[in-house]
Amino acid sequence: MEKKIRQVGKCLSKGMQKHFKSIPQPVEGEKKSMHAMPGFVWLIKCIYEMQESRIAKDAMSKLEVDHLKLTYCNIGPVECTALAYVLQHLRNPVGLQLDNNSVGDVGVEQLLPCMHICNSLYLRNNNITDEGIRKLIAKGIQCENFRKIALFNNKLTDACTQHISQLLRTKDDFLSLRLGNNNITAEGAKQLAEGLKFNHSLQYLGLWGNKIGDTGAEALAKALESSKTLVWLSLVGNGVGNAGASALANIIKNSPTLEELWLTENCITRTGVERLIEALKHNIHVKSIWLRNNDLSLEEVEEMTQRPLTDSFPGDDTLMLWLSGGETMIKGVMILPVSDDDNTVNKTGINFVVVTSKKSAKLMSGQR
Repeated sequence: MEKKIRQVGKCLSKGMQKHFKSIPQPVEGEKKSMHAMPGFVWLIKCIYEMQESRIAKDAMSKLEVDHLKLTYCNIGPVECTALAYVLQHLRNPVGLQLDNNSVGDVGVEQLLPCMHICNSLYLRNNNITDEGIRKLIAKGIQCENFRKIALFNNKLTDACTQHISQLLRTKDDFLSLRLGNNNITAEGAKQLAEGLKFNHSLQYLGLWGNKIGDTGAEALAKALESSKTLVWLSLVGNGVGNAGASALANIIKNSPTLEELWLTENCITRTGVERLIEALKHNIHVKSIWLRNNDLSLEEVEEMTQRPLTDSFPGDDTLMLWLSGGETMIKGVMILPVSDDDNTVNKTGINFVVVTSKKSAKLMSGQR
């Protein structure tokens, strides 16, 4: 029996090595990534069923990747148990991407034994609730390598934000938090803001498709207005109006690092847009502010295209506003037309984008 077990172990080890050898070399400047196929998951499950840690250690000693991608692989709680059993033996930290599976709260709990080896965890669209996140965050706070998490399109509510706030408050090297398309309201945003006040490392914050409104945007803006690390902020589709835009303008004025602010599909009118543009006069670092599908009328757009020249914008880059209408140049500010073919006009008003470089002036239909 022992001989047969050794033979099975060798077969599994060879299967793993063959799989690893098929991993292409990374493009220069990018991390080495492995997109696992169903055969890899089967091998992992076989190793787990044998309950031979020696085989698991041997298999993982040969795996040298920075990012392990298992999207659309029918990963459920059983597979998570097997993954944790094997991946905990990795020699170096990896990013573990499990988007679009069926992990759920039970699967999250099964993944905890390998959390120490995960520097980033992507669990988009996995039917995870606040209870699963509570356990995940409690473990993540203890893990030195854990720095990024993406939880887009799960079943999260304001209840999870107190735990995430504690994570932000506790881990002084946490880099990225993405909570898009959940059910977080202004109360949840306030909880997050409490953690952000004490955080001095976060670079990326995504809350697309929630319901934080002006009140939530104001709370986040106040917590982030003195941030020296924030690079990217997305509040797309959150019911943010002029009050929220005015508060966010303070981040633009004060941040030495902010490059992109996404405010597409909100309720911002001419007043809020003017506040944002005014804030740009004080910041040469911001590369783009996206404001497609907000509430500007055709008449307001036409008026903006007729503005007189001004010398009030810093830097050498040209700030472009993509609008529907004519084209004009305001010294340092260019307003360019966007045709109806670009789907930029709808019943709520005009879609437009503010960018600070001719090279990066482009429309993007994807959500952030």
